[in-house]
This record gives sequence, structure tokens and C-alpha cells, in this order.
Amino acid sequence: MGKRILVTTAWPYANGPLHLGHLAGSCLPADIFARYNRMVGNETLMVSGTDEHGTPVSMRAEVEGRSPKEIVDRYHGMIKRSLRDIGCSYDLFTRTTTKNHRETAQEFFLRLLKHGYIYEKTVKMPYCPKCNKFLPDRYIEGKCPRCGAEGARGDQCDECGRTLDPMELINPYCKRCGTTPEVYESKHYFFRLTAFQDRLTEWLKTKKDLWRPSVYNFTINWLKEGLEDRPITRDLEWGVPVPVEEEEDKVIYVWFEAVIGYLSATKQYFAEQGKSDAWRDWWENPDTETYYFIGKDNIPFHTIIWPAMLLGYGGLNVPTSVPANEFLNLEGGKFSTSKNYAVWLDEYLKHFDPDPLRYHLSINMPESKDANFTWDEFQRRNNEELVSTFGNFAHRVLSFIERFHDGNIPEPDSMDEKDLSVLKEIELAVDVTGEFLQNCEFKRAIARVMKLASFGNQYFNEKEPWKDKAMSKTTLYV
Repeated sequence: MGKRILVTTAWPYANGPLHLGHLAGSCLPADIFARYNRMVGNETLMVSGTDEHGTPVSMRAEVEGRSPKEIVDRYHGMIKRSLRDIGCSYDLFTRTTTKNHRETAQEFFLRLLKHGYIYEKTVKMPYCPKCNKFLPDRYIEGKCPRCGAEGARGDQCDECGRTLDPMELINPYCKRCGTTPEVYESKHYFFRLTAFQDRLTEWLKTKKDLWRPSVYNFTINWLKEGLEDRPITRDLEWGVPVPVEEEEDKVIYVWFEAVIGYLSATKQYFAEQGKSDAWRDWWENPDTETYYFIGKDNIPFHTIIWPAMLLGYGGLNVPTSVPANEFLNLEGGKFSTSKNYAVWLDEYLKHFDPDPLRYHLSINMPESKDANFTWDEFQRRNNEELVSTFGNFAHRVLSFIERFHDGNIPEPDSMDEKDLSVLKEIELAVDVTGEFLQNCEFKRAIARVMKLASFGNQYFNEKEPWKDKAMSKTTLYV
């Protein structure tokens, strides 16, 4: 009997269309991994959805003069169609604005509160006197106190990847109007992350030789610096309400509730199948393996904060692996939604087929370092590799079978030493490629497949099946 594999991907914000960076960073590698595990007989479930709360959505709504719900309804549909059309085989692609997710997130919050891992504290918060609003997350920017980068947000610096407290920013300003904020006090709930320092450290030791070095090293460095308790509520109107009396004006921090989406999506999938308790096999059975495909900017949320939340909840599986990719750049520059510097997936699909892009991003996947997408390289790889090598091999073999053997793969006659050596090479390629895929080494896997296609072309040329129809049976069978 095969293994049980839960495959998840980072939830894209429903504040704009997907670009190729999203696809290369998490969606495509997850799809390849899920397809492979289904193919080899493993019970596989792949879930994700759109992240529809938090400041990215509310800010987009303000810019477009629409309500947050109008924004998420629009972009959820766009994102879901793009992922379907590019061939991503999600079993469920949902959203965080569902009743199921809200209830799951609130129940998770209350259980951690009951276990003593959530507590309330009065803290100082930036407040814009001009807008008359608190400035959480993306509503405030400034200079990063860690790396010195300008334009760091109140929740995270894109440059160094560190999560931040808005009060840490140097020379902060309101993102709406540019006003220097004042400091007001506000009560918020905190997640007692410090309580998990030792347990996470011990758990991480078991991952040293299993995780990608970049993921492991990033996580261990965070732990060595010492964990800090994290605020998990915000003074916002749009989000999952805090499920505590007299706190209805606050919402759960989007990153805290969004990762719970992996659990709520699994529950939703099985509820829709009429098996409302089947999710437990995927979350409470320690034999189930869980893989989180994300970009490197999301590493701490999936290797530290989410595992701590799961440990605090109790009885739920922590991640088996977090194969985070580095970034995909565009013609030497960073993809930027705000600057409209991107190749949008829905626009790509209006002009090209999915497979050339899936191949190019697979062979150029940013697994261990940032990769670069250029249209020239996309064209070259499509023409010289996908068409000339793989496509040519498939076309030659299949058209020859159709022409001379009525479309049926012929039974072989006797095999010579060359034929037998080719069969061994095929068996080796299958084993090696399978190992690469199971280890989330997708670049090496597709490179091995292309090597086999090139080898097949060479074998076809050497055997010259067009010269002897009878002898061609063995060649075409092989």
C-alpha cells in the first residue's frame, strides 16, 4: 500500500493576478510533486486557495475604490482559472473567506488560548493622526532595522526576509498619506512563541539532512537568535474576527489565520466528499507526510511559527518538509506587482500553451539560488530543447509506429547487446528521476528526462529502423 501525501502551496493574496514568480516559487513544483506521487500509487491530496484577508487586500480595495469583498471575488476567480489553465492539479482550491475557514481559524485560536499559548497585552502601536487609523503591516513603511533597506513594511522586510514589528521601523511613514505616525496604546493578543524554543530546536535536528540547506540554515539561525512572542491580532475591519467577547473590533493577523487554511482546506475537501471526519487521517495520523511548497520569504512562517502553532494545538502533524524555492527574477529585475513589472500568468496563457512555460520554469527552477526569466532564453529552450530534442524524439517514434505498424507498439524480435543496454539505461533513468522527484529536485529530474530523450534520438539514428521494417519492431519497442 502506498503512502499518504498531503501537498500544500503558499496561498497567494487575492489582491492581483498571478505572475510567473508565483508559479515557479510554489505552484508548479507542488503540482509536479503531487502528479508524481499519484502516478506511483501514493494516496495524494493537494490543497490551497487564495489568501483574502489582511492589509494587501484592504489596500488594493482602497486604491481601486471597491470593497474588499469585491476585490477578493474578482481575483480569486482570476487566480483559480489561471492555475487550472496552466495545468495545476489541485484537488481543492478554496479561499479564506469561507465560513469553514473562519470557524476553523477561530477554533484554533480559542484552543491555543485555552492551552495558555495566547495572552493579551497592551502595546504601543503607530497611529496616523491624519487618517485617524492604526497602521498595521503594509499600512506603514520605513527603513529596515536589520538590513537598512528602505521601503520595509510593518510586518516584513522583502530585502532580508525578516519579520518585523512596525515600531521597529526607522523613519516610518503612513503608506496612505506619508504622515509620520504618532504612538498610541492598544490591547492585542500575542502567541507565546518563546514557549516552543526548545521543542522546535530538537525537532529541527531531525531535518538537518532532509531539508534543503537554505531552508534549514535560515530556520536554525532564527532559533539561535532566540524566538520572541508574536502579536496575532490587528486593528482592522477586514479579516477573521477575534472570537472573544468585547474584541469584535479586532481581527486575527492574516499570517496567523492563513496558515490554518491548510487544515481548513483539508476539512472542506472531505466535507464536500461526504466524509467529514476523514481529514483526521491526514492531520492526526503520524504516518501521513506533509509537504509545504513556498517561496523563501515565507520560510519562518512555515518552519517556526506554523509548527509551533501545531505543537500548541496538540495532536496535529508538523511539516515533513518545506521545500522553499528562491526567487525568480524577470530580465534581471525583481517581479513587482505594485510596479507592474511582471509577466502575468493570465496574459501569458492568452498567447502561449502551458507546456513550454512549465518546461522552462522546471529546468530553470530557483531551488537553491535565484533564477532569471528572459524571453530570449524561453524561446531558445523551447526551440532547441523541448521541440528539437524531446518533441523530435516523440514525433519520430510515434509517427513511425503509426505509419508502419498501424499505431500499435510492435512486439520485439531478438535483441542485441545495444538494445539490452538501452533498456538498462531506461530502467536507471526511471529510478533516478523518481528519486529526484521524491526529493523535490525538479531541475535534476527534468534534466534527466531530457538526457534520456537525447539518448533515444541517438539510439534511433544508430538503428535506422526505416531501412528494415522487420528489424524496426525491436527498435520501436525499446
